[in-house]
Amino acid sequence: MGTRLRKFGAGLAAFMLATTGASIFTASPAVAAVPCGPSAPDKDTRIAQTVNKDPRFPLGVQMRTGPGLNCDPIVRVPWEAWVDLNCFRRGDSVNGVTTWSAVRFAQHFGWISDYHLSGQGSNFNCG
Repeated sequence: MGTRLRKFGAGLAAFMLATTGASIFTASPAVAAVPCGPSAPDKDTRIAQTVNKDPRFPLGVQMRTGPGLNCDPIVRVPWEAWVDLNCFRRGDSVNGVTTWSAVRFAQHFGWISDYHLSGQGSNFNCG
């Protein structure tokens, strides 16, 4: 439950900053590529559905090799399909959500932004 609250709190903070026009600057590199292809332990026994359909991608959400938009695409998971959850990691922001869940779909393993997963993805940090 604590992880869920941390994820919610981070999302709420991002929303509040976006709606108030405030800015936060961090001491991170100007261009920091997310590492692709990291392994992910299977800590979560739950499933999630792909949600927040984007009309630009009618075939579904992109599953990637890592928790970032710089990571190679693997397969498109159809909207409203169910995926098996493993765990989550921080990655690139998608509509203000910076966590991505490691998932299994059909014969594929990869990462989907928690913005596109019901319940905001896994509750278990990959560590």
